Amino acid sequence: MSLTFRLSVIIFVFILIGLGMFWLSVGIVGKKVKAVPFLIYAACSSAAYLFTIYGVSWLFPEDLYSPVVSVLYSLICYPIEAAALGLVIRKCYGIPFCQGMTAAMLSHFIIYTADDVVSQAAGTYSPLFDRMYIYTFITIVLPKLWAFLTAFLAVYILRKSGFYRYFEALFSGRGRTALIMGASLFLMFIWTAIDWFFPEAEPNALYAVFFFSLIAVVLLCVQFLAMYTAGQEKIRMQQETIAQQQAHMELLEELQQEIRAFRHDVTNLFAGLSLQAQEGDLDGIQQFMKKTSSYFDEKLGNEIRQMDCLNNINIYPVRSLLATKLSLMRQKHIQSTLEVLYPVWEKQTVETPDLLRGLGILIDNAIEAVPEKNGQIRLVLLQEDKELYIAVVNNYAAEPDLKALAEKGYTTKGTGHGTGLSSYRRIMDRYPGCIARTYLRDGFFVQELRLPSGGRRPMPENAA
Repeated sequence: MSLTFRLSVIIFVFILIGLGMFWLSVGIVGKKVKAVPFLIYAACSSAAYLFTIYGVSWLFPEDLYSPVVSVLYSLICYPIEAAALGLVIRKCYGIPFCQGMTAAMLSHFIIYTADDVVSQAAGTYSPLFDRMYIYTFITIVLPKLWAFLTAFLAVYILRKSGFYRYFEALFSGRGRTALIMGASLFLMFIWTAIDWFFPEAEPNALYAVFFFSLIAVVLLCVQFLAMYTAGQEKIRMQQETIAQQQAHMELLEELQQEIRAFRHDVTNLFAGLSLQAQEGDLDGIQQFMKKTSSYFDEKLGNEIRQMDCLNNINIYPVRSLLATKLSLMRQKHIQSTLEVLYPVWEKQTVETPDLLRGLGILIDNAIEAVPEKNGQIRLVLLQEDKELYIAVVNNYAAEPDLKALAEKGYTTKGTGHGTGLSSYRRIMDRYPGCIARTYLRDGFFVQELRLPSGGRRPMPENAA
């Protein structure tokens, strides 16, 4: 065979397998194939292959085709390739690295299982041809085409079943993340283990049925586990929503009780005012009006302002979350202020669950950081034309170290509470254009977050 033909086959096979791997990986996480990310992955994958081949050939120049070298090549190259694809998915699609790498390892298992089964069967049962071109097509090109078709079918099935909606739930905790990544790593190396422990195994119909059934079983198990985990997460979120709604109702009940008490007090006050009016005591009436105004602000002003601000938030889960946190602050005797000048749009670029988690972490940090006495927290949500501005401001018992805030695991709440800040950073890193800023000003700890928005702020109803 000519050198041109050999190079053409190598390039064709590399592109086909690489495209199948990339397509299936992004399909698992619910994204679509884009040219630039694929080219970046192809370049990284090529570099990994060349680096591994060069290193192995340098270490074992005379035993390139021995089983030991084959296993060593797999142990080095496969994880590098999966990690490279995970990084590309992380940078280009905003998917967390653990999810991207797990998708890459599962894709590797599916692609190479389909390829190896057909390759071994073709190599064993194909007749020898006088022309090596036909033999090359049957034993090399055809298995790669079958692997690519398998990737296509897998992506189609996963999209139809909505698997990507549940896949993220598998990574809701460190234990689950480690378990799913460990299982995916095992599947990625299953063919390496089979070649090492069973080198004399000959492919047959039962052999092929077993491994293609294994692909189906793995996909079904992963989907079942993902759906179960997502269901448990949904139940937990529903319970949190119910608790938030109860807190909102308690806030309304407290406001109603305050209004009843204020009504009773005002009735008595106006009885005294009537007597002053009959006597023509204008100075007394003016003093009464000032005291009544300040009394109203003290009793009901803050509660009514908070209710007005909550009603300005059109994202109901966020409204419920803030109502819950404000109720908690009152229970802890923390002076709280909520400012929402304009209606907050229902649709934001950041998904509502991520917005809830991020905002909840900031508020929880503020609640934990304020001093036991005279704690103050100010919450600001400002909807602008192109962004949603969020600020959480609180005083503190001990001045936080701003440099240490950038370190993983650091917290303002003490030992053992460092997961919140790292989770917050990880959530915000998923969305391009999000800007987080933290600083100290006049004895207050300020956490700002700017989230890009689309559209235009609606005009007030009384605008001309």
